[in-house]
Amino acid sequence: MSVDFSRLKHFSMTYVFIEDEDIACEYEQTEQSPVVAADGNSISFSLRNIDQSEDNACYSVVLVKEGDDEFYIKSDYFDDAAEPYPLDVEISDDDVKFILEGEDEDMYLYGFFE
Repeated sequence: MSVDFSRLKHFSMTYVFIEDEDIACEYEQTEQSPVVAADGNSISFSLRNIDQSEDNACYSVVLVKEGDDEFYIKSDYFDDAAEPYPLDVEISDDDVKFILEGEDEDMYLYGFFE
């Protein structure tokens, strides 16, 4: 299961709070295009909440690939921006779904192919 970061052109994220599954926050990539590192093993981009009345901050995100099936996310969205959190990955013809399962919430980050 290999992901070519250079083919991912747009990202969106859904954050679901487990205790009340009716609460979900939706984030979209900002206008700036994602930047792939020269070695192809990481991609950087920014996300912003669709509902600016909920949260008007812009969050930096870095996805890191360490091998064909080992992925991590670092983001200033989290309390510790430098901490790499491991991701589960599902790949389809149209997108890649990166999944981070927490104790109280689940994050689904979608990367869409060109």
